[in-house]
Amino acid sequence: MEYSKAASPLTIKSDGLAAAARRLMSWPSWLVGVVLALTWGSFAIANFLSWRHTHRPTGLGASLIELTAAVFFILRRPARVTSSSYLAWAATAVASFGMLAARPGGEPIAGLESPWAVLQLLGWGLAVVCISTLGRSFGLVAANRGIVTRGPYRLVRHPIYSCYLLTQAGYLLENPTTRNVVVIFATLAFQLVRIRTEEECLVQDPDYAVYRGRVRWRLIPRIY
Repeated sequence: MEYSKAASPLTIKSDGLAAAARRLMSWPSWLVGVVLALTWGSFAIANFLSWRHTHRPTGLGASLIELTAAVFFILRRPARVTSSSYLAWAATAVASFGMLAARPGGEPIAGLESPWAVLQLLGWGLAVVCISTLGRSFGLVAANRGIVTRGPYRLVRHPIYSCYLLTQAGYLLENPTTRNVVVIFATLAFQLVRIRTEEECLVQDPDYAVYRGRVRWRLIPRIY
């Protein structure tokens, strides 16, 4: 975000102070990165311990999709516009990290262990395509890092979240515990709020307004 000289009561008089200010402004992103790494690590370790006990790759796809998102988050480019809404930040936190509160447990629905694992991997594979299409425009909180309309973005406006939904459904079908039902449905609810706050931020860009008029569906074609 840019500020005019007339609008600011302070004037930075040295490049050293400006550099210090930039470092301080980077602290929130650094802190989010640390929290993301620790939370993902806890989730991955829990699933790894389950692998050792059950000899099946529990949560492999879910672990991979969260790791991929974390890597691209670190490599993202600065945003042109970032939402200052507390609701947007809260929804992003839960939608991004909520799934990591899930844990392995229970028996796969209908005994279909392999299909549910494949569903997770399919969601991860499609997410890689979607995130790669965004490239450094990928981020977490609602922001404008450039409008992307190619590839999977021609089908729905938020295809990465569609992939998350696919992977999370696979994880829940593989690990159908009460805890996971609560975690994943809460994550989905906040994901829907996140979509709304993102669009409120992006629609300020005329290019996005045109894109939204052309691509009608947000998450699932012909449904939502």
